Amino acid sequence: MAFGKHPTLSRYIASEFLFSFFVSFQFFFLVFFFNQLLLMAQEILAKGIPVGSVLLLILYSIPSFITLSAPFATMTAALMAYGRFSSDNEILAMRSAGFRKFAIFQPVLILGTIIAIASLGVNDIFLPAGTKAFHQLWLELILKHPGLELGEYSIRRIRDTIFITGAIDETGIHPMIIVERDNSGNLNSIIARLASPAIKGNKDGFPGFRMHNVLSLIPNSIRSDEWTWSRARYMDYRILSDSLTISDQYENPAYMRILEVRRVISEKSKNQRKRLEEEVAQIERKKYELSLEYYDLARGRASVLENTKFNIADSYSGMEGLIAGLPVDHSLQIWKLEYYQKFAIPFSSLPFVFLSFPLGLLARRSGRAVGFFIGLMLTTLYWSLLVLGRSLGLRAGASPFLVMIVPVIVLLIIGVGFYLYRVKS
Repeated sequence: MAFGKHPTLSRYIASEFLFSFFVSFQFFFLVFFFNQLLLMAQEILAKGIPVGSVLLLILYSIPSFITLSAPFATMTAALMAYGRFSSDNEILAMRSAGFRKFAIFQPVLILGTIIAIASLGVNDIFLPAGTKAFHQLWLELILKHPGLELGEYSIRRIRDTIFITGAIDETGIHPMIIVERDNSGNLNSIIARLASPAIKGNKDGFPGFRMHNVLSLIPNSIRSDEWTWSRARYMDYRILSDSLTISDQYENPAYMRILEVRRVISEKSKNQRKRLEEEVAQIERKKYELSLEYYDLARGRASVLENTKFNIADSYSGMEGLIAGLPVDHSLQIWKLEYYQKFAIPFSSLPFVFLSFPLGLLARRSGRAVGFFIGLMLTTLYWSLLVLGRSLGLRAGASPFLVMIVPVIVLLIIGVGFYLYRVKS
């Protein structure tokens, strides 16, 4: 691989970087992989879930491992490569041969940019598909193995359906209550003495429950005091249908591509602006009514002074209530955080690529080891900032762009500044 005017030098530096990247990527990938495997072993294998299903869940998680591992491995690999060059005095030899510092830095910068773009592609294409498949399989496992999510004597909401469970043993759940909303908006209740976790003769591959000794209650949509009820010896209850799966109905930015998330954010922002405009218009009407009341009071045209004062206080209180109750769409904040995170993680390696060159030059001994150690420290620092930023965005309502993108920009400025300082020195 050749870059610019010095192909031999570029190939040499690129090969060292790619070797370090391969080692670092394996390290981070295995860390995330075994972490997921341990979670699976603790939460799934211990509850009797088939090993094949566990392996599929891990397979669907691989895009997330790649998305997280690639930028961290890029940063660590750059530090390891330049640390090794510096400790072996190869940087000094390159400079003595007349190569400019930018020529030494350029191959890693180009490769780091390519890896960041490739990571963005994985994050945009494979990660949503893998996450969607993961959760769809997870929900199917929940239905086949209710003890996985439906704990004893608990209430669990899946989509628009509420599951209320009693005791759980090898025969199933007893008793079990399912509350769901129909097309008319009524909350229908299905009460069963026993719910077996699998439907016998399930040829379509859609899991569900076989409900025994069933009582169904359907309220009248017109008269709230009237109910329709029915009994059955057993019934089959399925959550998945031929045309639509749970995952298809569950809209989540983690399942969607960047352009799709941006479209949803645009729609939510438009609806939010419309609601705000309506509320502001009401506030302006209240202000106008209040000004008229004050005008009548000032001109002495109010027939009953006490009534006018009461009207003024009522109008002011109503206006304050409208201002305090301005609509806030918390889901929009979540969508924006997910949107900016899709860019922040893949491109987080670029600031550290710039930092890696001057930091690598400081490693005089054990270059690769020192570079790897510095890479772990910077990885931990950035991951902590990412978690902190997301927490601030969710709990404190901080700007998603500010907590996700601005740290990357600030680190990039620091990295470029440090690089230029070392180049000139």
